[in-house]
Amino acid sequence: MSAPHNAPPSSTPRAGRSLRWWVVTFSALVAMGVTASLGRWQLSRADEKLAQQAVLDARADQPELGHDDLQDLHYPLADALMHRRVSLQGFWRPQYTVWLENRSHRGQAGYWVLTPLQLDADTAVLVQRGWAPRISQDRSVLPTVQTTLEVVEVDGVLATGPGRLLSLGEESTESATTLGSASGSSRIRQNLTLEQFRQDSGIPVLAYVIQTDDDDEGLRRDWPAVGSTADKNLGYAFQWFALCALLFVLTLWFQFLQPARHASRPS
Repeated sequence: MSAPHNAPPSSTPRAGRSLRWWVVTFSALVAMGVTASLGRWQLSRADEKLAQQAVLDARADQPELGHDDLQDLHYPLADALMHRRVSLQGFWRPQYTVWLENRSHRGQAGYWVLTPLQLDADTAVLVQRGWAPRISQDRSVLPTVQTTLEVVEVDGVLATGPGRLLSLGEESTESATTLGSASGSSRIRQNLTLEQFRQDSGIPVLAYVIQTDDDDEGLRRDWPAVGSTADKNLGYAFQWFALCALLFVLTLWFQFLQPARHASRPS
């Protein structure tokens, strides 16, 4: 009786895709969805900034507001007046100057310098006069800013107030006497609102003004436009979409095209 013939081991055909293939493909699809969503969000942020800049430009083209116009207004000012141009005349009250710290300008740390401008006996505005660099690690040493006691003319725009920075813990507030008479670190603040300044100084300021005159008095006033940062959002959007495209190409090649090429080769 002949010996039984040993049949070669039969290869088991693959039943569909492996679990690893599905996990990798699903992860890649999720990553593509996330990066595409982030790219669309950056585009929407750029559109918002451009639209906001268009509104600000339209308001800036309206006639300037002067002293007489402000006399007829009441605190707080209406939102429709924000970023209207103003041309004011008055005198500084430097003893009430406030320095907002940790305010960067073109990548350099420094301060925004805020001083009330007295327009008449009953009307005053708080002016963001400019930016000054931080010159020492000693918090009590402040940059030199020239402030005349004569009548000055200030060109600027009405604004909602300084942007608020994240603050750890409760911010201390100074009394009106301290703010009006002290110097150095007691006038340095992290954040400031018009209401807080009114309480601390006793001056019923009507509005907040960002000065737009040429650089002077040791201060810089080349404030960036709102719409100028839209290009940064467009750049971020391009990066996210490029990453999404790269993920798509890699997934298509390693998960579909390359396995298909191997399967079509003769064994």
